[in-house]
Amino acid sequence: MKKTFLLLIALAFGFTSFAQKPSEGNLLTEANFSISNWDNSFSLPALRFRYFLADDMVLRGDVSLMGDKQTNNYSENADGTGSTGSQEIKSSGLGIAAGIEKHWGGNAKFSPFAAASLGFMTYSDDETWTDSDGSSYVKGLSAEVETGGSMISLTLSLGADYWVTESFYLGAELGWGLASDNEKDGTVSVTSGGSTSTSTSLGGSNFGYGEGMAPGFRIGFILN
Repeated sequence: MKKTFLLLIALAFGFTSFAQKPSEGNLLTEANFSISNWDNSFSLPALRFRYFLADDMVLRGDVSLMGDKQTNNYSENADGTGSTGSQEIKSSGLGIAAGIEKHWGGNAKFSPFAAASLGFMTYSDDETWTDSDGSSYVKGLSAEVETGGSMISLTLSLGADYWVTESFYLGAELGWGLASDNEKDGTVSVTSGGSTSTSTSLGGSNFGYGEGMAPGFRIGFILN
């Protein structure tokens, strides 16, 4: 699949003679793909819409939906024999962002830009332990663990688009940002020996900043 996708991109570059950047009034949509996800699994990319207020000024909006599920199995004995227990972890998140881009220079096909955006994300993590304490096999022990939180971010970035055809482009982006993460109090319900106890895991907050470049690229299309 990876080789096929790269071949299609290479063929597309053979038709660049008619490529031209968008102008005022154009609406674009694009998807962000991560190279680390180029395997047999499916990963839903972030989706972005861009509206050209002018030839060099763009409004942008992002929507990202994330989900992951993994199961860790634990054996009763070190050699893998005996009964087994498990820890199932489900993670999900929804993020939105809005921002503005300033384009400059370049040529009819190449368009560098600077951008600023404000984002918000909400996320949750749920764990189910069966005959396990979350890290090893424990007969008769089960639990439900629920945590979650939200994040606000401000990102400044530099990027560029390369127009392959009149309606199709590729792009990359490098960003620097600030983020404030607020983790809510979680709940832990443990069942052992026929009785259940519920406790609260305290949340917290974290503030950070730094640069980041996704190991991937963006592809986009003009809608009008």
